[in-house]
Amino acid sequence: MNREELIEIINEDIVDQAQFYDSQHLPMQLSWAMYNYGHNDDYQIIAFVDASQTHDGTIGLIFTETAVYFCFKNPDSFRYGDIVHLSLVWDSDHERFYAKIQTTMKTFVFKNNYLNLENLIKTLSDITNQKIDFVMDPYLKVAHFVPIILNDLENDVYEDLELTSLQQQQIQDIYHELEMAKQLTGLDYQDEMRALCRYCLDFFEQFGLESEEIDALNQSQAFFDQKDQQENDQLEGAKKWFDEMSESYRQGHTEMYDQLKSTMDHLGIDEEALKNMSPEEVDQYVKDMCKKFGISQSMFDKLKDRFGR
Repeated sequence: MNREELIEIINEDIVDQAQFYDSQHLPMQLSWAMYNYGHNDDYQIIAFVDASQTHDGTIGLIFTETAVYFCFKNPDSFRYGDIVHLSLVWDSDHERFYAKIQTTMKTFVFKNNYLNLENLIKTLSDITNQKIDFVMDPYLKVAHFVPIILNDLENDVYEDLELTSLQQQQIQDIYHELEMAKQLTGLDYQDEMRALCRYCLDFFEQFGLESEEIDALNQSQAFFDQKDQQENDQLEGAKKWFDEMSESYRQGHTEMYDQLKSTMDHLGIDEEALKNMSPEEVDQYVKDMCKKFGISQSMFDKLKDRFGR
């Protein structure tokens, strides 16, 4: 990437509680910073961030054409070409991201308030063409990133995009579903987020959107797809066992059925009581038992489909 492109990409969006200087307005304290944590052989400066309270350059960050030099606690540096992985890691205690930059030699973690860490990682992503890994709970990714994308759609962040009245209504419906999901807990919340992720990705696909937020949703969907496959494999095994038990029972071998009956009695499942229930009551009864034993709504629906309602 040439100098002009770097100047375009590296801007004041990367700072929070610090002062940003572009290549045309470099301050005197840069010389002190270069002496203490820069490199005399790499002086093609793109930008300088001064995070010191006294504006003396003792704390800060230097962007050159090939590398980043910094000193927040101790002097260190990394080259753009050595970056192999970029992550934004969700800190649930502070409800914000911190940055992780992995190079061929070392991993750097930034948690300070001087920088806008999300924009820093996005800037490095633009420079290196490395995808950003959003390290956070996949269900939280849906709750966190979907509103950001919806807001961008509504505020015309994506150029040449006009929403139809139907699309505007779909956006409001998604907002409503997100609000409703906040009232849910546990497996019910997870099932709602899984369904919402797939729906939103399908909705966003019609616009041809490309962004870090879309990438994060795709990461969540990949996790959900893997979970679906695991559930399907479990159900396939359960269906095979059920078929074997049924065939053995028809042939007069009741050992497997007796074992199942004993297990049901141990768990408090009353087979006789089930016989007198309406289909709706049976459905609710089984739902309650599924919740009791940690079976999600999606798994419950698959059980009904696989074994018959």
